[in-house]
Amino acid sequence: MFATNNKSQISDVIKHLRKYKTITSYEAIKKYGATRLSGIIYILRERGFGIETEMIQGKNRYGHMTNYAIYHLTKDIEEV
Repeated sequence: MFATNNKSQISDVIKHLRKYKTITSYEAIKKYGATRLSGIIYILRERGFGIETEMIQGKNRYGHMTNYAIYHLTKDIEEV
């Protein structure tokens, strides 16, 4: 199963999505120490959450073009 920290990170990401409706990897790392947001999103989708991925192109801190994902909560579920 999952380590306690991972369960906490999943819970933190769910709360974040419910409050703000979106999350990026940078936010997940900075706020919750979750370095594998895509893995958490996969788990949430398996549980029935509707989460869409929007790919954005922007510049990184060195001015180079890069792509990153913004995850949008489109369907919430009641937790048991």
